[in-house]
Amino acid sequence: MHLTQFRYHKPKTLEEACTLLEQKENAAVLAGGTDVLVEIKKGLRQNDDLISLSALDELKEISKDENNLYIGAGATHNEVKKSPLIKNEFQAISEAASLIGTEQIRNTGTIGGNLCTGASCCDMAPVLIAYGARVELFSLKGKRTVALKDFFRFHKQTMIEKGEIMTKVIVPNLEKGSGVWFEKFGLRDAAAISVASAAAMIKTDGSKCSDALVVVGAVAPVPKISDKAKDVLTGKSTTELINDSSILEQVGKAAADDSLPIDDIRGTAGYRRGLVPVLAKRAVTKAAKRAVDSLKN
Repeated sequence: MHLTQFRYHKPKTLEEACTLLEQKENAAVLAGGTDVLVEIKKGLRQNDDLISLSALDELKEISKDENNLYIGAGATHNEVKKSPLIKNEFQAISEAASLIGTEQIRNTGTIGGNLCTGASCCDMAPVLIAYGARVELFSLKGKRTVALKDFFRFHKQTMIEKGEIMTKVIVPNLEKGSGVWFEKFGLRDAAAISVASAAAMIKTDGSKCSDALVVVGAVAPVPKISDKAKDVLTGKSTTELINDSSILEQVGKAAADDSLPIDDIRGTAGYRRGLVPVLAKRAVTKAAKRAVDSLKN
């Protein structure tokens, strides 16, 4: 494996980066490079120009206001994992980031890069969708914001248009009585690509589930919201969700029914479909517990 020849650009502004993307016919954005450079080495892609975003400090900022958390698309997975703001108020995002790759990959790979690959197995997508996240896309035409649940069109295909760059992930503050949890299964403890994953958001009034979201990953062409699981959960007792009840069995089956797994080197479709109920039930149970606990604080 070797890198083919390409022209390397290091713009100092977003406008300059977008101009290059517009002008170059076969250009790609380079953030951490943990996907792009590997794909070039493997011969899976060939770009004449690579446009590095490493000089754009505004893409690395993590901040919060009274409504949202803002994560710069250039923030590395370890920066997301270790951010006190995220760890304290958006634990599931920090936990999901900690499960990505190795320490070296987490030090280099970025949250925006993870999402923009459009891979069905990207770990950050299910948990961010469970939080109701949006992404900001910047181009010379201006900015636009897209709900992350709509951002993925198909495996390796997203809503990003030519000349656009993802600048930030916008995560709404969780309402009191809400909890989120992420579960992932890989073939080994470290550096594992998801065979299947699940994230859950549970909102409770103290006794019943008033709203819910279950998102499964790596078992469909895009991260997929299970509408059937939501229907099962809404109105149910949170005590039953925290304990091992028949409702959890229904949730697991509903999530599996909504999945569209394939056979690949990491597992068969049947194996993946069997994992979904287990991961979905765990995610719902832990999210429900977090939701109840949030009412005590």
